[in-house]
Amino acid sequence: MLQIVLGGLCIVLSVAILAYIGPAILVTILILSLILLAIGIERVAVGIALRHSSRRSSITNIVLGLAVVSLSIVLMQFPIFTSAFLIILAAVALLLSGISRIIHGVSSERSRSSRAFLIGVGVISVAVSILVIAHPISFGLVLFAIFISAAFLISGIEMMALGISGRQEYLAPSTTTTTQ
Repeated sequence: MLQIVLGGLCIVLSVAILAYIGPAILVTILILSLILLAIGIERVAVGIALRHSSRRSSITNIVLGLAVVSLSIVLMQFPIFTSAFLIILAAVALLLSGISRIIHGVSSERSRSSRAFLIGVGVISVAVSILVIAHPISFGLVLFAIFISAAFLISGIEMMALGISGRQEYLAPSTTTTTQ
């Protein structure tokens, strides 16, 4: 029953993300910024608590914690810049991956169809990454939201199907012993 409810929530969430792409991205950035803020505060607290041990470790924790707190505050203050930066960073990674696939496809000694597939995937990756770099907000965020929404939709359908069929895939496997 829980799988059916969680699956339904995932499906509703995927529709909500598609319906409200902008607010969904901003909420995600806010949640991630709050998590970073908590991590930074925790690092500062650990640094203060460790004062009696290694002084270098204590100072490192405090400085790292303050840097993370500062970063989270900047991310919260400039969510559009943050989202554009993250999208461009992902696009650069996709660009490098596409170039790598093209080079691997050209220099590989695989079959002709395998090489053509590698080159084709590389070209598509490069093309999409260039589009995202050129238009990070209007194209990149929308593409990101569609991918996230599709992932939630697929997960939701899977959970509902497992719940309806009565299978317990997400629970710990039962230990059964076999007798000889």
